[in-house]
Amino acid sequence: PNDLLGCVSFGSFNNVAKINARVVRLWARILSSVPNSQLLLKSRAFAAKDIKDTCVGAFSKLGVDKSRIEMRMVLAATRDHLASYAHMDISLDTFPYAGTTTTLESLYMGVPVVTLRASGHAANHAHNVG
Repeated sequence: PNDLLGCVSFGSFNNVAKINARVVRLWARILSSVPNSQLLLKSRAFAAKDIKDTCVGAFSKLGVDKSRIEMRMVLAATRDHLASYAHMDISLDTFPYAGTTTTLESLYMGVPVVTLRASGHAANHAHNVG
């Protein structure tokens, strides 16, 4: 578990546009399966309150309490952005359009990535690494 939070912390720094209904359903199941776990999301879009509300609402409809979801804005300095990975234990990849840069950053910072294998180039970035 994340020493900073005292619980298992999942996270995704992918563009919020990649977090579709199927992704939310799967991530909600993951959070429900791991008691007291947290989800850290970071995206430029979280500057807009309505985007944050929509995101929280989608998880709430599936039984995930809003206190378990933290949404952050993108940080300007690369070192600060990369340091944010210290706040997650496991990075969750989006689908069907998987992460690319965020997947590599996560692995570079020592955070394992859980991703689904699917057909097509856009779905397999993590499987093509190393």
